[in-house]
Amino acid sequence: MESTSSKILAGIFAIAAIMGIGWALTFNGLALKSYFAPKSVAIDNTVFHESQQYNDGMVRDLENLQIEYINADADHKQALRAIVLHRFSVYPEDRMPPNLRNFYEQLRGK
Repeated sequence: MESTSSKILAGIFAIAAIMGIGWALTFNGLALKSYFAPKSVAIDNTVFHESQQYNDGMVRDLENLQIEYINADADHKQALRAIVLHRFSVYPEDRMPPNLRNFYEQLRGK
């Protein structure tokens, strides 16, 4: 027959083993998440930027900026120029319609 102290010691060891396994699984999950999360976000970002809705929205936004710039007075155009150049710079030129590409090149001085 086992003594009471050996049963208590076995119980403490079992609890410690369960806690150790839980800690190891949690650490493993965090390690895997820290490794795969940036890759997942990069894929989500690429999918978003390739979507038709994003491209249509960006073209519409750039066209609105073009119209606003064309209709502005000289002082307002000078202030708008930096904003327009920045907004155009974040969108790939090969995806712009020809009229927007020409407008962007004129603003850049090409």
